[in-house]
Amino acid sequence: MKTFEKAIVGNIEVKNRIVRSATHESMGNNGRVTNKLIELYKKLSDGEVGLIITGFMGFAKNDNFSPKTILINNDDFIPDLKKLTETVHNNSSKIVAQLAHVGSQLSYSPTGDVFAPSDVIDPINGITPIPFTGEQIKELVNEFGDAALRAKKAGFDGVQLHGAHGYLLSKFLSPVYNKRKDEYGGSLSNNSRIISEILKNIKSKCGYEYPVWIKLNASDFGREEDGFTYDSFLYTAKRLSKDGVDAIEVSGGTMAGKFTPCRSKKHEAYHLEYAKKLTKEIDTSIIVVGGFRKFDLIESVFEETDIDAVSLSRSLIREPGLIKRWMEGDKKDAECVACNGCFNPDGLVCFFHLEGDKRKKQKEIMKLFSPRD
Repeated sequence: MKTFEKAIVGNIEVKNRIVRSATHESMGNNGRVTNKLIELYKKLSDGEVGLIITGFMGFAKNDNFSPKTILINNDDFIPDLKKLTETVHNNSSKIVAQLAHVGSQLSYSPTGDVFAPSDVIDPINGITPIPFTGEQIKELVNEFGDAALRAKKAGFDGVQLHGAHGYLLSKFLSPVYNKRKDEYGGSLSNNSRIISEILKNIKSKCGYEYPVWIKLNASDFGREEDGFTYDSFLYTAKRLSKDGVDAIEVSGGTMAGKFTPCRSKKHEAYHLEYAKKLTKEIDTSIIVVGGFRKFDLIESVFEETDIDAVSLSRSLIREPGLIKRWMEGDKKDAECVACNGCFNPDGLVCFFHLEGDKRKKQKEIMKLFSPRD
């Protein structure tokens, strides 16, 4: 079965083609790795997940981190991060650190000024952000590179840039939110310039062979027709492929769009066609995420397309041992019902694993995250 074959994905050798897509765990403590987080990653790697992409890690001076975000903005964090990578490597799985700047798409109260490409009101929270200056952008590019070097020193097999879902780099790409008139806005080339500069900065600091991936929206599925669409995605993916990005994870949607990144169960493999099209355009490794719950469907991706890996998120929250179950012959669909009740500020956990008051409390929070489609 091709799903369980060894492969090279984004310049990383993996034991199988299943990736845990980046999922914010809310398990940090003052920026540091906790035993709770290590235990989660142990369960995933015990469960034969081939590669784990971490929940987004914070590093930028002008970002607003949630209290439970893992940080990688200081060398002091490296020893704790090593515990995480060693836990995963002990089970022969691989691990990639996702680097992100939240920008203005905050679901919690900011602790300082909020920055974005332009002063466009964020539809999620009503915040009017402060536009980055050109000098601040240059500093941010360097901060990405420094964070990637720390990830390399901590044993991560690569890094992934979060360029999707309405966070900062995603907003730079979108003409709805990027109204800049300088070299970082006003055209597809200028809108994507910051990502190209980040990629080059990381490669210069970590070495050209160090894997750098990116998560990109195939479309924002926005309510504005002039937003980030498939054509914009295709241009950006081609540019980054030429610049040396090692893998592109195809995703889509924002918290303000027609579709959020996490849709209801009636949707299945909802970014697959975009990813298949992209394989015809570039040679870079392609990973696809979005509503995969059936083993036979995943196997068909590898049998019938040139996509390199399939990534899962919510299914692995309910069943961290899902891949091992499939490998051992039980090919029943993933148990996840796509309710989004797993996005818990007290720590990532399936809603159906909660009891009593904890379940009651989470029901109220679910109203904010439940799929709207």
